[in-house]
Amino acid sequence: MISLLRGKIAAKSTGSVIVDVGGVGYGVTVPLSTYHQLDETGNDVVLKIHTQLKENSLELFGFLTENEKSIFQCLIGISGIGPKGATNILSNITPEDLINSIITGDLGSKKVPGIGPKTASRIITELKDKLPQQEFVTSIDIKPKLFDDIISVLLNLGYTKNEIDENAAALQQISADSGEMEDKLKEALLIMKKR
Repeated sequence: MISLLRGKIAAKSTGSVIVDVGGVGYGVTVPLSTYHQLDETGNDVVLKIHTQLKENSLELFGFLTENEKSIFQCLIGISGIGPKGATNILSNITPEDLINSIITGDLGSKKVPGIGPKTASRIITELKDKLPQQEFVTSIDIKPKLFDDIISVLLNLGYTKNEIDENAAALQQISADSGEMEDKLKEALLIMKKR
């Protein structure tokens, strides 16, 4: 069972990365929250890994923090949520928002793709008492994940991962500037339309 990969980033595209460990390339699926914090190709990386075994395949899901991996593993323990569904959830809501929404019981109001009212209710019911709430929330980096939010909206609007990758630098710059989310989305859409 692979639990950690330490190597160099051989390649990356939105939602996935290839980690070169001693000349062997491991394909790893990552949520957007992890993807957008990865360094450039050729740089070192350490990913916490969840290994998913199927009948005929082995899939690796990677995270930069142990906290995010823990949330992922909690989510896939819920009936009806598989690894891809959990990755999608973590790509559309920050770990701290997810935890706080579970604690307060208002996850259904977040409008996260893949989480309908029934799923939200099930997540709250099954995880509310299982998460190490206070320790977990305080140990998460509370920086706003505006870039992730913009990417998520663009994906939901039908833009491809390749189109977003081509404009990643410009989109990152928008996210770094101050301003309202609505204005940033307008800027992001203008950038995407120019291509």
